[in-house]
Amino acid sequence: MLHSLSPMRLLYVAESVPTRDPVLGDGSSMIPYEVLRALPDGVRVTLLTFAGAATLDEEVRRRCDSIVVLDKRPHHSALVRSVLSRHDVGAQERSTRRARAAVRALSSESDVTLMHGPHVLPLAGEVRGPLVLQTVDPWSIRLGMERDLATGWRVWYRGRKAEQALSMERGLPSGARLLTVGSNDAQLWSQSLDRPVRSIQNGVEQVARSRRRDGPPVVCFVGSLNYGPNIASAQILIEQVAPRLWESVPDARFLIAGRQPVPAVLALAGDRVDVLANVASVVKVFHSADVAVFPDETGVGVRNSVREALAAGLPVVATAAAAREQSPHPLLMVEDSVADVVARVRSLLTSDGSQTAELASGVVAERTWADVVADYLEELTAAIADYDAVDGRSR
Repeated sequence: MLHSLSPMRLLYVAESVPTRDPVLGDGSSMIPYEVLRALPDGVRVTLLTFAGAATLDEEVRRRCDSIVVLDKRPHHSALVRSVLSRHDVGAQERSTRRARAAVRALSSESDVTLMHGPHVLPLAGEVRGPLVLQTVDPWSIRLGMERDLATGWRVWYRGRKAEQALSMERGLPSGARLLTVGSNDAQLWSQSLDRPVRSIQNGVEQVARSRRRDGPPVVCFVGSLNYGPNIASAQILIEQVAPRLWESVPDARFLIAGRQPVPAVLALAGDRVDVLANVASVVKVFHSADVAVFPDETGVGVRNSVREALAAGLPVVATAAAAREQSPHPLLMVEDSVADVVARVRSLLTSDGSQTAELASGVVAERTWADVVADYLEELTAAIADYDAVDGRSR
């Protein structure tokens, strides 16, 4: 609960401009955008973020009492610094003298500070007062995944940067409360740091379609299409799943949609395959399909697009890697192999709709962003209480 005598003054430090922009946003910028929109009026927000191609929309501007947008260090300079230090390029871009001074000053005027994103974690030592740190994917874990996928000299380099990231994370302020999205990541990070880490999973918009769609059957895949694991998944879908499905469902169409598709993804387009770049609404994509398929082989955190598809009332066929940390759901079917994925999709597409209707009959409401914000407020309030207890202060 918020303090009964006064509003909570929150300094929100976001590593990039909070946005849902289909081109310039990403999973990390989405979280502060949705959190800001869902925060209750009793929270007075000072937003500190960093300039980029995206701009703040009016809804975010109206929600904040004040906004500070800082320039980043030039990329080339940050790249050189990252090679010579334990911080990555993104962190070096943001760890400027002006940013450190701003965090010190603004945090001292706030009741609590919430920092979002791995690239601002090095600024945590500048915070004065209660602190909550949130990162979508702990950087040491993310780099460890990239090391396992790399080849040649990149294996050594990614491994070295993962070790450096872990060293930095172990030096985070001891009084800070740590948050991440995935529960598995939270457990791994907690073990690595030997301190508590809480998982606060994202919310989704519940917009189920009202009726079965008409026309040829459509299989969709949604994700950031410049992200290695998603690129590999799209290729598996079109090069391995599609040919087998076309043997029995020749009129099936495939729709790949997402942010910033790389050439390897664009090359998958064909007579029965559409690639849509930077779609404004993934809900419309899900409502235009009959089933969503996610044949992932790897990944970290929680796959938000799986949850969004389920919230849209769409059957989802996914590998265990794609369905990681998803709660049991009537519309979610987990299959281990390409052959099993094809068989399940074929069954859904060739039924008369009764199978999907039966599955959907048990669907319950998904977690909303209001639920997410309630968890964040719980952590912020606990951080204030912890700090006051140690500091011997009362508010």
